[in-house]
Amino acid sequence: MILTGALMPINDLSSDGRMNLIFAIRAAQLDLAEVCIVLGPSILRGCRSVKVEQSILQTFMSPKFPALGEFGTTVTLHPWRTVRRKRRLTCHPVFDQNVVSITLHPGMPMSVFDSILDAHPHGIVLRAYGQGMLPEHLHEWLQRVGKQKIPVVITSQLLRGAIDLHRYRKQLTLEQLGVISGKDMTHECAVVKLMWALTQGKTEARVREIMEKNVAGEVSE
Repeated sequence: MILTGALMPINDLSSDGRMNLIFAIRAAQLDLAEVCIVLGPSILRGCRSVKVEQSILQTFMSPKFPALGEFGTTVTLHPWRTVRRKRRLTCHPVFDQNVVSITLHPGMPMSVFDSILDAHPHGIVLRAYGQGMLPEHLHEWLQRVGKQKIPVVITSQLLRGAIDLHRYRKQLTLEQLGVISGKDMTHECAVVKLMWALTQGKTEARVREIMEKNVAGEVSE
């Protein structure tokens, strides 16, 4: 599946839409078995991509994973892509939308976190500092979250960073509190994956297993 678009209307003389459409059609004919984004000459893995600019040259970027291919005078496809095979696609497009996303910032009042719990979410994704640093005063709140059996996934605010809950001693406490590492998933992907995992796993352990597993190339193993 190839997703494309344009910043300018396709009937505009200087529109990027025509070329993007040509690149997308060519990509759909290649030996690719992935959901990809093609805006310009690069073929990006969809679950690794983020929108970074309102620019014709580079609207989307895959900051934590290289492009799957490029169009130039020749077509280049890289070996880390998923190739076509003779198999039947099984799709389970069911999502639990009651997931909350929180981006931490200095001085964030506890009343914000309390109000989130009062809303009874089924899952929470935290955008933490660096490689997974959280203020210590949030540990008590995480204990309350754990008692309510709400899965919490932690991702990084770094564009090219990854979560590592074993790097510092304080981060080991987060794992003991039941926090799930988002590893090098983009925040957007972690939110959608958690929505999906909540419908696939009936237990906390199963949801954790799904979140930590590489399903479609969204996380490095």
